[in-house]
Amino acid sequence: MNQEEKLLQDVSVIAHRLKELHNDAVIAYTPLVQELCDKKATQNEVERMLDWLLMYAGDERMLKLYKQVCRTYWKIYPESIAFYIMEYRKEYDRESLIGTEYEYLLHEDEMDKK
Repeated sequence: MNQEEKLLQDVSVIAHRLKELHNDAVIAYTPLVQELCDKKATQNEVERMLDWLLMYAGDERMLKLYKQVCRTYWKIYPESIAFYIMEYRKEYDRESLIGTEYEYLLHEDEMDKK
């Protein structure tokens, strides 16, 4: 096996493990999100859940859970939910910010380095 084949095999193994991790996250977080959305959670509880879900929100199933929390608590904690929606857009949907008043957020990392 040459180096290129070995690299492809290693990447394939990593991709498979990442998929398993996402599957495990969906299984673990689904009941937690349901429980959170069935009660009147504190702002801190909602924000903590969204922090965890954001790490996996590139997966459509986790994005669905993320949106469920946002929709449930939008009217109760609008500032927090707006922040987390923007965090999602910055991380996973950057193109949606282009041409909007929030386009500057795409360059935050560059500004932090200066």
